[in-house]
Amino acid sequence: MTNQNKKKKLFTVLFFLLNIIVVAYIAFSEFGGGVKTNVAPQLNRYWYLYIIAAIGCFALLIFAETEKYVYMMKALGLTVSRRAAFETAALGKYYDCITPSGIGGQPFQIYWLHKREYSDGASSSMSITAFVTMQLGFILVATTIFITWRSVEVEPIRYTAYAGLIAYCVLPFLVIAFSYKPKSIQKFISGIIHLGGRFHIVKNPDRRTEIIISKIIEFNDNFKVIARNKKSVAVTLLLSIIYQIALCSIAYFVIIAFGSIDSYTHILAATVYIYATASMIATPGNSGASEGVFYIVFSAIGSDNVFWAMLVWRLISYYLFIALGGFIFAQNAINARRHKKEIKNEEAE
Repeated sequence: MTNQNKKKKLFTVLFFLLNIIVVAYIAFSEFGGGVKTNVAPQLNRYWYLYIIAAIGCFALLIFAETEKYVYMMKALGLTVSRRAAFETAALGKYYDCITPSGIGGQPFQIYWLHKREYSDGASSSMSITAFVTMQLGFILVATTIFITWRSVEVEPIRYTAYAGLIAYCVLPFLVIAFSYKPKSIQKFISGIIHLGGRFHIVKNPDRRTEIIISKIIEFNDNFKVIARNKKSVAVTLLLSIIYQIALCSIAYFVIIAFGSIDSYTHILAATVYIYATASMIATPGNSGASEGVFYIVFSAIGSDNVFWAMLVWRLISYYLFIALGGFIFAQNAINARRHKKEIKNEEAE
């Protein structure tokens, strides 16, 4: 086993241990100390309908992300394949969920589209535009929530959410600003990285600057391919907003299923604060942070059965992406074997 494989295996083990520790700690906080003797959840009379609605939100966000790729295929004058669009959308989220800070989604989507016989330029432009508009979609939703719903039961969460939103803004800002002031942005990036090098935060600042600027240039060049069509940007941005609202609405239906009577706007706002705060933690799918912040916020709100709600929310909003990705990989592997078998049978005849 190579050192790289050992590191990946160790990281996977640590990742699952982190999840177990966080969930165990939350369970102890909820049920420990003998305060609650009944650990069984108290469900809403129509809990199953709310859970179906939560799963429906998951289906809606996958549909929105799929339609984004379908629309970009049309805008670029490419052959439209709804299956390729669906698989690219779903598998991109799968890799976002299993890689730190979600860095694996876009490279894999580019590879997957290229594998489906789309050119390198088209694959890159679609994947990067999908990513940038997704970031912008969350920024618009979060900014609206932060302006209209400033009340947060746990005050420190508000400020960490603001910091998370600022972090969300960095890449879209750099990509867009690079179009207008490329030299200024290069100087800005170089200055920040070299400052980090001076404080021994960043190793080899010259090389790191070169890598980051080349990535920004790649993002910018590919984004401009679709950005020339203003309607395409508007449609993909709208679909991204639908995606973000659907994702944040999952928590509402789950919380209501477990007996809460809170309003939709309150729970939606709380969930946006949770996602913005958890984005500061660079674990795969923000694992550990998402569960912890969810428990802290909804416990402070006074929601019922928060531990069980957190588990079901995380199952639908995170692990379902992984399960869907695994299913697509398995289905493609089965189809590939079947195709090979058919070719062998034809050759034998």
